[in-house]
Amino acid sequence: MSRRTVVLVLAVVVALGALGAKGYSTADPFITKFLANRECCAIPMARNVGVTLAELRGERTYFGEIGQDKWVLETIFPDVTNGFFVDVGSGHGTIGSNTKLLEQHGWKGICVDPFPVYMEGRTCEMFREVVFSEAGRTMTFRAAKGLAGLEDTLGSWNTTAKRAPAVQFTTTTLDNILTRGGAPDFVHFINLDIEGAEFEALKGFPFDRVRVGAWTIEHNFEEPKRSNLKTLLESHGYVRTHTFKQDDFYASEASPRSGQAPPR
Repeated sequence: MSRRTVVLVLAVVVALGALGAKGYSTADPFITKFLANRECCAIPMARNVGVTLAELRGERTYFGEIGQDKWVLETIFPDVTNGFFVDVGSGHGTIGSNTKLLEQHGWKGICVDPFPVYMEGRTCEMFREVVFSEAGRTMTFRAAKGLAGLEDTLGSWNTTAKRAPAVQFTTTTLDNILTRGGAPDFVHFINLDIEGAEFEALKGFPFDRVRVGAWTIEHNFEEPKRSNLKTLLESHGYVRTHTFKQDDFYASEASPRSGQAPPR
């Protein structure tokens, strides 16, 4: 038995003891949640015990669609309370939101979505716009709620959006959004979920002046978009830490788990 396995078993034993003290009669809920947290969010083992216990006791709730907020708060930037985020394709302000919990931890940020909903109580600066690789282009946007996106970049799987009402938008760029939103030169976290236009949006990102601590980017297994995203991010010093479901998770190779801006 490897040392890592021994440590894991000991952690589970300790946690199960705590669960027993709370009246749990089975190990199954803890083990299931503990392993799920490792898979989605790569939470360090000792911290994962505490996170799993807190979730099972109802003491902690995450809003993220597939754990993006959990990864940021528990793995990459634990205990950071003054972070800055950019949520592109922010959608619903609570359900499936990858940044609402960050705000509750004291973070500030920018949300971008042409048709945001349920943003009451959110503190992010809201931009109701469409991002692309270049600004000033008039493009057709398909308004399909959570599956909405630019007609030219929608994935082949997204038949819902292709049948949705068409709306004309004049595009902007991430560079422009960050400038107008007063983003700092180190952004802790960027979430990018815009139904196929992720690569085009990143081509308009100011890599030369803004450093990012962590990224979650929806790829939906679409090629060559996914490989192009990886190549672009790696060329600017980011590494893919892991993949979970439809998202790739990236961090700065200089300091992937630091709350401080990595050296340029």
